Amino acid sequence: MGAQAPFFVNSKSVRSDLFCHHPMNFFNRWFEKTGDVLFPRSCVACKKEGALLCSTCFANWNTTHLSSEDLKGGDIGKQFWTFAYADPIARELICSWKYYFDATAWSILQAKILPSFSNFREVIRSERIEAFIPVPLHDQRFCERGFDQAETLARFLAQELGCACRPLLVRERNTGKQAERTPEERCVSMQENPFSALPFSVPKNLILIDDVWTTGSTASAAASALRARGAEKIFIYTIAKG
Repeated sequence: MGAQAPFFVNSKSVRSDLFCHHPMNFFNRWFEKTGDVLFPRSCVACKKEGALLCSTCFANWNTTHLSSEDLKGGDIGKQFWTFAYADPIARELICSWKYYFDATAWSILQAKILPSFSNFREVIRSERIEAFIPVPLHDQRFCERGFDQAETLARFLAQELGCACRPLLVRERNTGKQAERTPEERCVSMQENPFSALPFSVPKNLILIDDVWTTGSTASAAASALRARGAEKIFIYTIAKG
């Protein structure tokens, strides 16, 4: 049996916990506070000035349903998601959080994801899920952003659902900015798998965690690396599905 992975198993995990000291974190928080004064925010839904998502739009944005779909012919058996990426509110919040580390956007997303967790708890219990595995950024992208959104999401899910978060994947090759590529280009970039699993025991039943599912090429590459290390049942959860 392989060695059991400790809670922190790669450099990005440690750097995530030290993010409070990261210069980008200080800049983002300073910019958020001063920017709100110099350039007042407007609601991403109704454009009313004053908040990223006004109280009325927040209350009317109903997103309590956890969606799922069985996947055939690959390493991932089933996918789960909370929002459609076509939802303009979800898309704006995810982009604000992901690319600008907007703490308000992340807080709103957390609040709207939480109501669907009763369904998710049943999935974890019935499928005997052992851990959440975040799909990691490459070190270069991590340094550019200052945090890893998939690991942040995985740790949030682990805390709320009582399931382990185990960052067992390493992204060894920088595949560039997938959001700027066509579906065909994304698939090509994943032909040589950029992921490898660290040399610790990999859970047999697990859920991959990422922010957005588009073509599925990134998630499939990550799942393939885990399958090679002994994973048997692999699902995936993303905040949104494109």
